[in-house]
Amino acid sequence: MFANLPESPESLNLLGNKEEEMVALFVADPQLIGIQDEMGFPIGALARWDSDRYLRNSFSRVYEHTQPDVIVFLGDLLDEGSKAFKDEYLSYVERFNSIFYEKKYSKTIVIAGDNDIGGEGADMRTPFKVARFEKHFDAIEGVVNHMFVDFIKLDIRYGDVEARRQAYRRMVPTLKAPFRIIINHESVMTRRKENVYPILKFVQPHAVISAHWHWSHIYSCATCLEENEDLSYWPYYERDSKNNRGFEEIDLTQQASLDEIMVPTCSYRMGVPYMGYGVAIINKSGLMKYTVLWLPSRYPLLYIYAAVLLVSVILLCFEFIFSSGIQKQIFS
Repeated sequence: MFANLPESPESLNLLGNKEEEMVALFVADPQLIGIQDEMGFPIGALARWDSDRYLRNSFSRVYEHTQPDVIVFLGDLLDEGSKAFKDEYLSYVERFNSIFYEKKYSKTIVIAGDNDIGGEGADMRTPFKVARFEKHFDAIEGVVNHMFVDFIKLDIRYGDVEARRQAYRRMVPTLKAPFRIIINHESVMTRRKENVYPILKFVQPHAVISAHWHWSHIYSCATCLEENEDLSYWPYYERDSKNNRGFEEIDLTQQASLDEIMVPTCSYRMGVPYMGYGVAIINKSGLMKYTVLWLPSRYPLLYIYAAVLLVSVILLCFEFIFSSGIQKQIFS
C-alpha cells in the first residue's frame, strides 16, 4: 500500500531501546471533508465515505508499522471546522475519533489550523472557535513533555513578538526535557524574519515541525540562532523532499543551526500528488532521523472505478434495448 514502506518495523530501527529512543508520528492536514462545501446526496456522502476510508486505512497501517510513542496532529483536522454548525461539528469530531482510533494507545498532541479555528483570509479567528476546538481536541498553546522532548505549541502566527514572548515565559515552568521542538501549523522560517526571529532566539528550539502547505519540505539554517545574526536576512535554504525515500538526519545538539520540517498532507483530497505521514526517530543523544511514509495515489483508481461503472451502465442499456427488441418480435 505504501510507496516506501519497509517490510518490517525492524528495517526502520523502530524496535530499539525504548529508554534511549522515541518514535514520533506526524499527521498533517487530514481536513475531514465537511457538508457545506460538498455536493448533495449521494455524491457528497460517497466522497466523505471514500476519503474517511482512505485516511482510516492508511493511518491504521502506519500506526501498526511504526508503533509510535507520540502522535502529533499538526492542524487542519477538519476542512470546515471553523464554520461548522453545532451538529455538524459534533459529527466531525466523532468521525475524527473513529478514523484515528489508534491514537488513544499513544501519547497524542493536537494543534489547531486555520481550517479548525479560522485565521486565513476572510475566515476570522474568534474566541468561540478557539474555545470549541479546545473543548473537543486540545489547548492551542502549551508544552507537552514526552520522555526527553518538550513539544512547544506556541501559535507563532498570532500576536506580536512581545505577546509570543510572554506566552513562552508562562510555559517556562513546565519545561522539563533537554530538547525543545516547536510544533506549529504554518511554516515558521518562511515568515518575515523580524516577526519570528526574536521568538526563536528567545525559545532556542532545537527543531521546528510544521504543515499547512501540504507538501514535504525541509528548511535548514546553519547560523539562524547565532548571537550576531543579521536581522535583515534569512540565511536558510530549502529542500523539496518529496522524492526522498530515506532518512534525513538532524543533530539537535547544534546550538546555532535550526531545521524546520514541513510534513505533507495525508489526504488525497488536498489535490497534491504526494501524500504521506512523517515519522521521526529521536535518540536521547540528540540525533533525530526523519522520513515520510508515502501513500498511494487515489484519484487514478477512482477514475478507473468511474470508467468501469460507465461501461457497465452502457452495457446494461444495450442489453435492455436488445432484450426489449427481442420481446417485441416474439409477441408481434
